[in-house]
Amino acid sequence: MNEEEPGGAGITGGRVGQRRIAGQEDRSPGTEPSGRQCERLAMTLRDTDMQVLWLATVTYHLGLGMQQVVLGWVVLALTHSGAMVGAVFAVRSAPNLVVGFAAGTLTDRCDRRSLMRLAAFGMAGVSMVVAWLAYTEQLTVWHLLLSTGALGMWQALEMTARQAYVVDTLGVHRAVQGIALISLAQRFGGVLGALVAGVTLAWWGAAMAFVVMATCYSTGACVLYALRRQGVAAPTVREPIRQNLLTYLCALRTNQDVRTLMFSTAAAELLGFSHQVLLPILAKEVLQVGAGGLGVLTAFRFLGGVLGVSALTGLSVMHRRGRMLLAVLALFGTGQVMLAYAPTFWFAAACVIFINIMAAATDVLHQTLLQFSVANEQRGRAMGSWIISTGIGPVGHLEVGSLASLTSAHLALLVNGLALMMLTLGMAVCIPRLWRL
Repeated sequence: MNEEEPGGAGITGGRVGQRRIAGQEDRSPGTEPSGRQCERLAMTLRDTDMQVLWLATVTYHLGLGMQQVVLGWVVLALTHSGAMVGAVFAVRSAPNLVVGFAAGTLTDRCDRRSLMRLAAFGMAGVSMVVAWLAYTEQLTVWHLLLSTGALGMWQALEMTARQAYVVDTLGVHRAVQGIALISLAQRFGGVLGALVAGVTLAWWGAAMAFVVMATCYSTGACVLYALRRQGVAAPTVREPIRQNLLTYLCALRTNQDVRTLMFSTAAAELLGFSHQVLLPILAKEVLQVGAGGLGVLTAFRFLGGVLGVSALTGLSVMHRRGRMLLAVLALFGTGQVMLAYAPTFWFAAACVIFINIMAAATDVLHQTLLQFSVANEQRGRAMGSWIISTGIGPVGHLEVGSLASLTSAHLALLVNGLALMMLTLGMAVCIPRLWRL
């Protein structure tokens, strides 16, 4: 991997950035014996704050798993439009483009535990407002769009703070295992949340579903009060906000690794993660399995994520994560092509699992490589860069929803899957730096 010298922003690339996190020595990935990696994983699992964060993440993502099902189902019931389903998911991701800058800056200046709690309580408040509107039968698609945007804003802040706090707690030498374990908690909570959402919608309706969502967010926030310390790798230098933002912008200009990973993240978000928009359409109009079937499909989506991050808990024994990232992106697109031709519900469910194994691996690899590419004091801003890149999601959501409305869900999946495969091939040829990450 090529290294960049620190510029005026104090940003470094590659292993230089790794050495500056909690005094970590310059060790190439893959040089440690597997026994040492197992020991580190065991240490990660025994860390008290990681146990608290894991439990809080599961509880919080029960709400997010429900949100995935409830938003898609409710907007489809209100509008009968695949394009509007895409619009709602687009609005949920849209704040990332703006919030990513602010979230990265705040995360590097403030106590990350406080930011996580604030964001979770904010999502609970928004969910309760929507629950009241649904209960009083005043909920319209415009209410849903506004509330979804607010949920997306709080979610971006919470995600930025959480992923940076993982490395604060464990240091860079256990960062991969930590990020993978927290991603496992996210997916595990999402599986349960999706199933709960399907049952709640079928038996008690949308209002109760939003109340349960709010309860999950609030409970997760309360669990976070048990976190005892800021972490061994928490930044000790707190720049003024103006200098913080200037440093951030300089980082984007001088750190080629960060720019490359931001582009790769945006490509995955645009052409891969947008497939979630089509799940309500597949469940209701193609597979005809109703809200319960949508809950099962969404649960399988999160189950795929569980399997993907479980396989990555030992990733640090591998040498070339950049090459693995390219392979995962190509398989991500392949899975969507398979889903486009799914003849039965259970084949579609298997495809959803496969797609989201690759989606989860993509997330963990991007988040890990971004934090390894900067100095310790800029890790919050590195995660802000990831959030900004995911802000391209609204374009993908609108594109795939509109294409499904104009043609069919099958064709939309086929087009995006093939496009992701071709773009990955283009990145492998035109951005050789990815091979060296």
